[in-house]
Amino acid sequence: MGQYRQLLVLLTEVNPHSAALRRALALAHANGANVHVLGLFEPVEEHLLREECLSEADIKRQFEQYHKQLAGLIERHRHSGVTLTHDSLNADDIRSQAIDYISELQPDLVIKNSESAPAMARLFGTPLDFALMRGCKGMMHFVPSAAVSLPQRILIAVDTSFREAPSAQERFNRGLVRAAQALALQCGAQLHLLSAYDLSGVFASDMSVTEAWIDEMRNALQEPFQALADAEGVAPDCRHFVEGSPVQVIREQVCALDIDVVVMGVVQPRGLAKLLGDTTERIVSHPPCSVLTVHPHVVDTWEP
Repeated sequence: MGQYRQLLVLLTEVNPHSAALRRALALAHANGANVHVLGLFEPVEEHLLREECLSEADIKRQFEQYHKQLAGLIERHRHSGVTLTHDSLNADDIRSQAIDYISELQPDLVIKNSESAPAMARLFGTPLDFALMRGCKGMMHFVPSAAVSLPQRILIAVDTSFREAPSAQERFNRGLVRAAQALALQCGAQLHLLSAYDLSGVFASDMSVTEAWIDEMRNALQEPFQALADAEGVAPDCRHFVEGSPVQVIREQVCALDIDVVVMGVVQPRGLAKLLGDTTERIVSHPPCSVLTVHPHVVDTWEP
């Protein structure tokens, strides 16, 4: 998780004002990385009756036009001082093909424009950002349209709640910190560490007993958080141990601290969480800022 050498930008639309491309070019200027742009083409069925389908000739024509527009966009940045290449992907299953493409290329970072996903869309389908985040065993960086070129403040959201394998959880938290440090290295950003805890379900008939339990559980959660912050050299005024639901706390802290990027882990959702989305997916679906997601595979294969 050191300096970036290969950045991959995913574009579903050829937009000259793409925030993802702007972020990639800024990072490349900062550290000399190469930038490869992959256009994800999907045919558009405009002005067709419901019973009609696009012919192969229509799809080919649209793809050729898309590839031409993408080439024109790349040409505009050809003399920017960045090594810039591009490719277009036209496939029946664009999601799985994109994941395979990323797996073969193995970039240091995949950057994509953020796409908001309403709750109903998440309930009845898997948004593209979610599919990529789950399927790509690396780091995905989602950038909203209003994002600055280079982030200056990065927030790392770690989880110190009780787990069956605390050592694995500790290793994953440290991996999130290292991923954030790698990004901060490229742009000189300041790091903040956040852990949100929710003890609203703790209750006993005796209020004094409840308060004692809450204090004990809070201390048990805060101890590994402070140990992580100490080990990674996080300044005391950049440590945030906050009570509340994780999604709400993250959004509030992003606003309060004027955060440019929040770093979060990818957790494979199961059961009801798969329908409603875990904390990371809920943030990605309506991002308050740029989001850097880290797959557990990155941490598992990382060597200090």
